[in-house]
Amino acid sequence: MSSSTALNTKSDVPKRLATVTRLETSKSSMAEKVLLILETVANSEFPLTLEAISSRLGFAKPTVFRLLNILLAQGLVERDLHGRRFQASAKFRQMGIGLLASDSVRSERIAIIKRLVTTLGETCNFNIRDGNEVLYLDRIETTAPIRLHIDSGMRVPLHCTASGKLFLSFLTEKQIRGILGHEPFDRYTAKTMTNYKTLLPAIDRIISQGYALDDCEYLEGSVCVAVPVRDQKQKVFAALAAHGPTPRFNLALAEKSVLLLRGAALEIEKSIVEDIELK
Repeated sequence: MSSSTALNTKSDVPKRLATVTRLETSKSSMAEKVLLILETVANSEFPLTLEAISSRLGFAKPTVFRLLNILLAQGLVERDLHGRRFQASAKFRQMGIGLLASDSVRSERIAIIKRLVTTLGETCNFNIRDGNEVLYLDRIETTAPIRLHIDSGMRVPLHCTASGKLFLSFLTEKQIRGILGHEPFDRYTAKTMTNYKTLLPAIDRIISQGYALDDCEYLEGSVCVAVPVRDQKQKVFAALAAHGPTPRFNLALAEKSVLLLRGAALEIEKSIVEDIELK
């Protein structure tokens, strides 16, 4: 190899390194943008248009369109029924459910719920909304001889359960109608509300009082009460509920338990914030 060739080869090294650096930076930047788009869509309470995502993040629409297609292909984002807006997919929600079921604060959450069950003497649940259903994520049974057996992982309707109606109370009427669809809703007991004429006023009462009740609307002889659980951004992401058989746990006792439920919900919220701060 001639001396001039050797010198040229050496002088090319910084250029190649710069090219590699630019490529790596570009990949990193794209990955960050994908994650920011996914976070924006996931944190929205309603499906977002391409324009809305672009405006919120300050990214060019062609860039957002291209990256949304990547998320669509991976099944992490899906289009709404009308095809113009984007929302978190069932696959992505399932990933979130998996994290909640195995996160580092779950053990503390379970301990809080166990103390609540001991104090109340009734079964308590930690529930989340998954699409148009309520998912029982954690459940601690009472030791009382008469109790209702519902397993963790069970899914129940929104329109006739305390947790379900509580979740609906944080949505607009348009969103509620979009989720529940056409009436009549499925009837489970004589007290099930099967139309918007009765359900929407009930949701208004939940909004004003800050908690929800289920007076034998889903299961005969079962009363339930639920309060919201908020994340570090004060967004409701779960419900903490207690329920028991009548007449041992009637509506009056359910309403009296709200203060204890709220205290436990606040403990769970604090555990989430503390866990984030430690990380």
